[in-house]
Amino acid sequence: MRLCKTNKMKELWNAALICVLTFALMTVQAYAAESDTILPEKTRIVLQLNNYLSTRVNSEGDAFTAYVTAPILVGDHIVIPKGSIVNGSISRILRPGRFKGKAVMNLLFQSITIPGHGQLPIVASLAKIDSQGGGSIKSEGTVEGESSEASDIGRVLVPGIAGAGIGTIAGGAKGAAIGSGVGAAIGLASVFATRGREIEIRRGATLDIVLDQPLTIPPEENSSASATR
Repeated sequence: MRLCKTNKMKELWNAALICVLTFALMTVQAYAAESDTILPEKTRIVLQLNNYLSTRVNSEGDAFTAYVTAPILVGDHIVIPKGSIVNGSISRILRPGRFKGKAVMNLLFQSITIPGHGQLPIVASLAKIDSQGGGSIKSEGTVEGESSEASDIGRVLVPGIAGAGIGTIAGGAKGAAIGSGVGAAIGLASVFATRGREIEIRRGATLDIVLDQPLTIPPEENSSASATR
């Protein structure tokens, strides 16, 4: 009789232990499914610009958007799907100088809107730009326009040489010096009347940004609501 009771107690204990372990495993799996996903620093995100940006027409503070063109995966799970929207603004603009100096444009990336996860703040820098007339990327994501100094020198020298030729015909060496001076003055007037090359980033341009800080992506809003229920 005692042996039967002992066996029954063992069976009950084993059944209870199995229930507890099963519940614990389900809880761990549910927590893992709903935990945050963290994208590490230096993660590269490829975007396509939705706006036309230019140092000629834009001002500091102007907003722009771009959408993700290639999904970001962690393992086999998509954490940033294609079509997610990145919001940014122009933090600095310098137009090219009259005689020398390059155009400068700083792009600030502020947030990303991921379907099912809402709008999340990001800290990222521009790493690459694929747009004719977009200039080159310098430190901290600054877009710098091409220098106009070479073309400016050409504008000064060519009229100067032509003036020297006219002066030589008119009055020898002295005439050449006078003619050269007149030509250079004409050339300088042309340079100071026009600016250097502006930065123009067309709509649809491809931008690569790199995370400067890890991006924490919370669980999907729908899954969190269903778990609460």
